[in-house]
Amino acid sequence: MASTAAVVRPCGNMEKYSTARHSLGLYRCVSVACRYAVPPGTGLEELKTELLRAVAQVIIEQPFMRVGIVDEDKQTPYYVHVPRIDLTAQIQWYGPSHPDAADAALCKHLSFQHDQLWPHVGQLPPWKIAVIPIEQLQGSPVEIDVIYSFHHAIGDGTSGSIFHKRLLEALSNPVAVAGLDANHLNLPEPPVLPRPQEHLIDGRISWSYLLCELWAALGPSWLKTKPEVIPWKARAMDFSMPYQTTVRILRIPAATTIGLLAASRAHSMTLTPLFHALVAASLSRHLPASEAPAFNPSSAVSLRRFVPAATGLDVNNQISVLVTSTEHSISRALTTNMRKPSHKTLEEAIWDAAASVKNELRDRLATLPHDDITAMLKYVSDFHEFFTKKNGSERGNSWEVSNLGAIRGGTVEGDWKLTRAVFSQSAMAAGPGFAVNVAGIAGGEVTVTLTWDESFVDAALMELLATDLEAWTQKLAAGISL
Repeated sequence: MASTAAVVRPCGNMEKYSTARHSLGLYRCVSVACRYAVPPGTGLEELKTELLRAVAQVIIEQPFMRVGIVDEDKQTPYYVHVPRIDLTAQIQWYGPSHPDAADAALCKHLSFQHDQLWPHVGQLPPWKIAVIPIEQLQGSPVEIDVIYSFHHAIGDGTSGSIFHKRLLEALSNPVAVAGLDANHLNLPEPPVLPRPQEHLIDGRISWSYLLCELWAALGPSWLKTKPEVIPWKARAMDFSMPYQTTVRILRIPAATTIGLLAASRAHSMTLTPLFHALVAASLSRHLPASEAPAFNPSSAVSLRRFVPAATGLDVNNQISVLVTSTEHSISRALTTNMRKPSHKTLEEAIWDAAASVKNELRDRLATLPHDDITAMLKYVSDFHEFFTKKNGSERGNSWEVSNLGAIRGGTVEGDWKLTRAVFSQSAMAAGPGFAVNVAGIAGGEVTVTLTWDESFVDAALMELLATDLEAWTQKLAAGISL
C-alpha cells in the first residue's frame, strides 16, 4: 500500500546506505545512553511528566525526530512527515536497578534493542527512549539511565550526544511545548530536514582515487597482486547466521581517565589511536601469528567540521548524518613487537602502534573531505545488491573504533546533570568484526563498549580483550609497566 504521508525529502546516499542495511537486517540501531542525576526531591510521577515534556521540547527542535522512512526495500527511499507522536509509545520506563546491577541491566537492554528492527518505519519515527531508574530513596530516583536508540538513517553517533545535550538543556530550562496534548505531540507542519551529506559537504574525487577504488572493487582478482600478509578480520560474512548483538561495558573512572589522558598527552596521543593499539596488542597475544599476522581496523570520522557555515546548519546542535570512516594498517612488524616484545617493552610497542594510527588519522584528516569513500556512494545504483554481494566474502576491516568524545554534563549543584555516557551500536553483519565504542563526560569518567555477534567473533576472545583493556588502561593511567 502506498504511503499517504507527506513526503519530506528523498534519502541521500549515506542515508540510503543505512536504509538498505536495515531493510536487509544487517544493522539495526545506534544507542547513546546517559546517566542523569535527578534534582533532589523529584518524585517518580513528577519525573515522568518532566521527562516527557523535555523530550517533546527536543523533538520540536530536531526535524529528524519527526519523520518516518518509506520504501526502505527499494532504491528510492524517502522521509515522510509523522504528524502525531504518541510519547508513551516512544518512551518506555523500566523497573528500578540497584547501582551494583546497573551495568548488567543496561547491557541486557542494549543487547535486546540492538537486535530489533524498527517496526512500521513508514508510520512511526524510528527512535526509542528507555528509562531505567537507579536506586530509589523513598520512591524518588537518585539517578536515571536514559537510553536513546535510533535508526542510523536519522542520525550519526554524534547525533546521540546532541540528543542528550539538548535533553539536558530542556530539563534544566523548560519551556511550553506547542502541540503537546497530554501524552501526544501534534505536529501539523512537515519538518525541513538538514540536507544530505553530499549536498552539505563539497568533497571532490580525484581521478587517481576514483580509478584506485574502481579497480579495488571491480578489477579481476587474477590481475591483482597478492598481499604478502593477510590481516585478521574475524570470520567471513554469512548473512544466514542468526543476528544477535552482545554488549560488554567497560568503565574507566574519572581518576583513571585523568591519568590515561595525561599518559596520552605525554606521547602526543589521543584516545582513538591508543585504543586501536591496545586492541591490537590484546588480540596479538591471544591469537596465533599464523591467524593474525597483522590487523586492518577502521575509525569512524565525523564530517561536521567540514560543513560550511554558509549552509546554515548548526552542526553542534542539530541531529543529522555526517560521518565517514578511514582504515589503518597495523603492520606485521608492529604486531610482532606487541606479540613478543624483545628489544621493546609491551608498553613501548603499544605506543609505537598508536603513533602509526595517529599519523594515518592525521594524514587522512588533512585531505578530507576530498577523496572520501562516502562520496563514492553516488556510483552505487542498487544499495541492496551492494550489500548482498558481500555475503560470503572477507570483511573489510578487523574492528572499528568510534569515539564520540566528551559530553558536557552540567555543573550546577542540585540541578540536572549528566554523570555518565555509554555509546553502543548493533553488530555489523556486513562490516568489521566488532566495534569499540567510546564516550565520556567532560571532567568525568569514560565508558567503552565492545559490541559483536558471536557468529563472527568468539565471545571468549572478546572477554579476554575486555580484561586486557580494563587492566592496561588502569596501569597506563597509574604509570605502572604493563
